Amino acid sequence: MHAQPMNREQFWRFADAAKEQTEALAVERMKILPTLDVEALRGFCIQYRFFTIDYISDLALLVARLPFGGLRSLLGQILTEELGEGDPARAHPTVYDRFLTSIGVEPAQLSRVLPANERILQGLTRDMTRHPVAYGVGLRGMGGECLCQTYLSVMFDHMRTHPYLQANADTIDWEFWTIHTGEEDIIHGELTRAAIDEYLRHDPGVLPELARGYERSISAWNLFWQNILDTYAPPLEVAS
Repeated sequence: MHAQPMNREQFWRFADAAKEQTEALAVERMKILPTLDVEALRGFCIQYRFFTIDYISDLALLVARLPFGGLRSLLGQILTEELGEGDPARAHPTVYDRFLTSIGVEPAQLSRVLPANERILQGLTRDMTRHPVAYGVGLRGMGGECLCQTYLSVMFDHMRTHPYLQANADTIDWEFWTIHTGEEDIIHGELTRAAIDEYLRHDPGVLPELARGYERSISAWNLFWQNILDTYAPPLEVAS
């Protein structure tokens, strides 16, 4: 937490620095992906599906609580896209499951969430309902659209060099990654930032709660990935 209150410009400097740190951390962590055995890689990839599922529910909660305005409309549009714009086959969790199936994940494996990560996701939802809506904007509006895209892009860059994925590239369903690591998701992040900035201009008093929510998102997101790496890519013990 910050000892001194921030103004809007200071907050965006903090947010930019946090995103750079997140990207550097993600690059360091994801380097190991190409070396995992294929079962570990599948297990690693399965865990992200639970974030996508809970993110949609939390985003719906956020949209319901926000006042009418640009931010509510934008996040409502993003929510509609996440849900497939009326077509359940295009809902992003369903698209992601098609990717998982195409890399050999069995249907029975799709429900295997790490208990520690399940607790993190439940905690985020609980915090969404217990704090002011501005906290939720930082937690899920900024955390979901801005930090999430950073991790996913780095994950994809390292994962796609895995020998199994390279050997089977023609039969893998890459649609989820086309959506989430391409220009569309970068634009989402930029639009979200602009809408949140306008939200802050309109009501500067929401900044402290928004900053608290964003800080909570950073710590939760980093721990979420650390739990996955500890399970599927534990560091090698060095012999003494």
